[in-house]
Amino acid sequence: LEQRGITGPCRVMRLEHDDLRPRKRRLLQLAQGAANMDSAELRTELSELTKYIVFNLRDHIFKENHILYPAALDNIGGSDSWNEILQQCDAIGYCNFTV
Repeated sequence: LEQRGITGPCRVMRLEHDDLRPRKRRLLQLAQGAANMDSAELRTELSELTKYIVFNLRDHIFKENHILYPAALDNIGGSDSWNEILQQCDAIGYCNFTV
């Protein structure tokens, strides 16, 4: 999309990824160190962190489904373009909920 001059949605999505990434890392740290933490402190931080992640990830997915993907479908044509994108995605890897 950026190569076709559509930069706004891509920029927003990238910023949201950058915002969520450290929080996902912290969630992993909490899970790995839960046995060594005060249970009240763990519950408080876990609650705040998961509420933030769930709210923002749900919003992010909505934007992907209703803005980003429709823009891609409207602006990227031809099977050659999609095949090239598929190869690039395969090389990069796909979304998982890890660090």
